[in-house]
Parts: sequence; C-alpha cells; structure tokens
Amino acid sequence: MSFAGKLLETYFDLVYNPVYDFAAARFPRYRELHATCVASLELKDNDRVLCVGLGTGNEALHILQRNRDVNIVGVDFSKTALRKARKKALKWGKEIELLVMDAHQLQFPAESFDKVLCLHVMDFVEDGREVTSEIVRVLKQGGEFVVTYPSAREGLGLGCNLLRDSVSSELGSGKRSVRVLLGFLAQMMVGLVYLPLLLRPKRKSYSRDE
Repeated sequence: MSFAGKLLETYFDLVYNPVYDFAAARFPRYRELHATCVASLELKDNDRVLCVGLGTGNEALHILQRNRDVNIVGVDFSKTALRKARKKALKWGKEIELLVMDAHQLQFPAESFDKVLCLHVMDFVEDGREVTSEIVRVLKQGGEFVVTYPSAREGLGLGCNLLRDSVSSELGSGKRSVRVLLGFLAQMMVGLVYLPLLLRPKRKSYSRDE
C-alpha cells in the first residue's frame, strides 16, 4: 500500500469510522441509496455475496433484511470498521465472514461470488478501474454486481446536499423546527471530521457514459 493509502487507512481508523454511523449514515438520502442498490440485486438463498469496502456494515444489514439465507463476505482495509460490522451482524443473529483486504487486489479465485456490492468506495481508492476489474474477475459468469461511482458533483457540494435533504425530510415528517435545528447543528459539528475527505484532490470523476 502506498504512503497515501496508509495515511487514508489511519484517518479512517482514528477519525472517520468512530463517527460514521452518527453522521453520513444517518442521512435519509444516504440510507435510501443503500436500500436501492441492494434492492436491485436478485438475492437468492445460498448466494455468496461480496461487499467490497464494507465499512461498518450497513449494506450487509440491508442485505440481511431482504434475505437472511445468503452468505455474506465483507472486505475492507480498516480493522476498526470491520469490528463494528461484526457487532451489527451478530445483533441480527448472523455470522458473516469479514476480511482485511485491499480492494485493488481481492484475494479470491476467479468466479467466487454470485453477487458483488461496492458502495461509496470509488471515492477513496487510488485506481477505480483496477478495483472494477477485480470485481468483475471474482464475479461468477451470469452474476450481478452494483458499484457506485463519484460524479463531478461530489465533495463539499455532496455534503451540503445530504444535509439539506436530511433537514427537509425531518421537517416533512412533522418534527418540531427546534429539534430539527439542533439535530442539524449536531451533524454539522460531527461532519467537520469529513473535511479532509471532502477537500482532498480527486483523481477522477465519472460520468454516466463511463
């Protein structure tokens, strides 16, 4: 792993992962995207499903909500994130296989998985094409995969849009304005830890055609 990769791993372990579930993961639009991506997979009993960049495990929970009889394998470069993911899965009474692994070099034989899910990972990897190639390699012939790619509207603008959508959703649910405002301010404070990620140079953004 490069020095930049090691630095990013340290940032995730010490800063990002401890607050993730209290910040971005709580935004309605963010949760809806997870649910929509999982729903697009036709999950069958005994399917072997790989989650690349599983993080703290929220997409695994979405998978279990749709079908508990699949076999989930989650990989991430962060040990602290995987520990959180394991705790979440155990609360659901499900043991999932979790491995510390670099998405650029997936340590699995070709055609190992029926489904592959890779959400909000391409924003952080050094070579998105290499990661995508690895996903295709480990996918069985006729299998399904879902990958999200950053668009040109990512970064600081994305964070603002998520906050805006969160506030609109809360107000629309009938909650009192004061409570919504306090929640907004709390998320803003927690969101400060994301600034290094939001403002860092981006090597690549992707269009629909790519």
